[in-house]
Amino acid sequence: MMRPACYCSLLLTLLTTYGCSGKTPTAPTTTTTTTTTTTTATVASPAYSEDFTATVPVSGSAFYSFTVTQYGTVNVSMTGISGQYVPSTVTMGLGLGKPEAEGCTPTTSLTSTAGAGPQLTGTYDAGVYCVKISDVGNLFSAANVAMTIAYP
Repeated sequence: MMRPACYCSLLLTLLTTYGCSGKTPTAPTTTTTTTTTTTTATVASPAYSEDFTATVPVSGSAFYSFTVTQYGTVNVSMTGISGQYVPSTVTMGLGLGKPEAEGCTPTTSLTSTAGAGPQLTGTYDAGVYCVKISDVGNLFSAANVAMTIAYP
């Protein structure tokens, strides 16, 4: 009677050994979660306004520097233009950029006529900037230009 018990014991040992052979226990997996927070700067509205007048010679230019005190919107308006033989609808070059040495290097520029609303607008960091007004080949005599610069 002992034999069937031995066979059962041997069979149980073989099944247990065979069922676990070749299998290596694995470590528990770890899941990492990363959270990214994005901070968006508040865009300040213009709080200051400066009027700038200049005489632009034929084939020439003039510029004006100003300081933006915080990140925000800058609006540049060419409000008027006049002069002998200069029509009020003449197209001029208008640029906004950084002063360099004794000039202004625009990073944004366009051609426009004088008008009520801003012709040039953008969002800028705090720093020193300049507005450049120039003849694009339309002047026959010097032009008197009036501008308004609004900035934070």
